[in-house]
Amino acid sequence: MDSVQYQKFLDNQWRQLEQRIQDDEDFQKAGKAKIQISEEFFFTLDIKGLSGLLITINDMQKIDKNNIPICKGWNIEVLDKTILMSLKNNEYNDFFRNIVNLILTKINQEKINQEKSVDFFFKHLLSAKNFFDSDTLPKHLSVEKETGLFGELIILREYINRKYSDEETLNYWTGPSQKHDFTTENILLETKTTKNDGKKIIHTSSNDQISPIFEKPLYLSFVQIENDPSGKTLKMLIDEITKKFEKKSNVLINDFYIKLRHYGYYDFHKDFYKDKYVLKDCNFYFISKTFPHIKDIKEPEPIFDLSLTYKINLEKCEQFRINEEELINSL
Repeated sequence: MDSVQYQKFLDNQWRQLEQRIQDDEDFQKAGKAKIQISEEFFFTLDIKGLSGLLITINDMQKIDKNNIPICKGWNIEVLDKTILMSLKNNEYNDFFRNIVNLILTKINQEKINQEKSVDFFFKHLLSAKNFFDSDTLPKHLSVEKETGLFGELIILREYINRKYSDEETLNYWTGPSQKHDFTTENILLETKTTKNDGKKIIHTSSNDQISPIFEKPLYLSFVQIENDPSGKTLKMLIDEITKKFEKKSNVLINDFYIKLRHYGYYDFHKDFYKDKYVLKDCNFYFISKTFPHIKDIKEPEPIFDLSLTYKINLEKCEQFRINEEELINSL
């Protein structure tokens, strides 16, 4: 069973639980239903519709209890041979299920054994702890973030993946967690995306983001997209990339969705991303020592950790522009 099929299996198990709560009088009396997913993991659902996870453990001493995330979004009960995790708020149901499904799929696809799977699960769940600690669910991406992600995925699919394997391409996409969007063995590549605007103006997120100060050569890709009914939504583009990865590796898709989650994209927000885009143009620049940038900033005491943002007009940076072939060769 590949990762897509396994996630469909997990979704179906949640649906079966919901049906049991509604139809089975015994479960209604008990107030909670469970369904087995693997040797150690069970999905749970109570009469109020709150999702949870029951984990059976043969030897509790082998579990690092410091890895079990405690937060105000869920209850944790640690017994002799079980850990029961249950939500406190129905609003988190879809988000919780999405996170659990992703982690369990990764456990399944990487064939992590029972002894290591529980620690693995809680270690990966920590990345979502902040959301469950807050009073609100993670919000959908802003239009700026949506178009930014769209542009990065265009570069990933059309350029990085043209030279590298699917596994390498996904590994080189570091935008969700690093200063620059792509980090290959040879270069750093930052992507800036704009829509419905003929101006070639970019915004930096820090004073050194577009600066020739890094160990690897830095390049800039400037992606211009525009709204078009014949184009693709963000969800459609993600689905296309997913289908391509699906043909090569069962693990890739899950890793792809984990990176999307770090970016702030969740499937349950898909209805918010209705705009369709087409690629209008894509320009590339080499960030040499003479490329316009703010040089070293001396921070007068007591000022520290000074960070500046600024705009660059790429219309006036034509001497740094390179063609598509030059970029791909440099990758």
